[in-house]
Amino acid sequence: MSHPINGADSEDVRRQARSVVAALGLDGTPLAPGLVFSLLRAGFGVQTEALTGGVEVRACPEHYGRGSLLISWAPHEAAYTPLDPRVTQVEGIMTDALLNTVRALGFPAERLGVSYSVLVRPRSSDAPC
Repeated sequence: MSHPINGADSEDVRRQARSVVAALGLDGTPLAPGLVFSLLRAGFGVQTEALTGGVEVRACPEHYGRGSLLISWAPHEAAYTPLDPRVTQVEGIMTDALLNTVRALGFPAERLGVSYSVLVRPRSSDAPC
């Protein structure tokens, strides 16, 4: 049996990643295919429609530079909505876990202040934070 990262299962995940990247309209973002593939391979779901579960991946070039991606557990409209403090504590823990996971997958990432989003930039990016 081949190792799933190098075998047929890996090709299935690569196809799924390409499909997700296309559905999100991130074809022109060089970081997207590798990041989405890595997230899927690590067992994360990636939202392709509102409220489909998983993490949200989106571009925000006007604020964070071309090629950068934002990742969050909640759709971005909900990520800034004031919630019960117990919920925000859990969201904070989940965001830290997502940040640590993205870094462990080999991507340069940082948490965006008090928000529940993680910023992933291409290694060559010099866009201000």
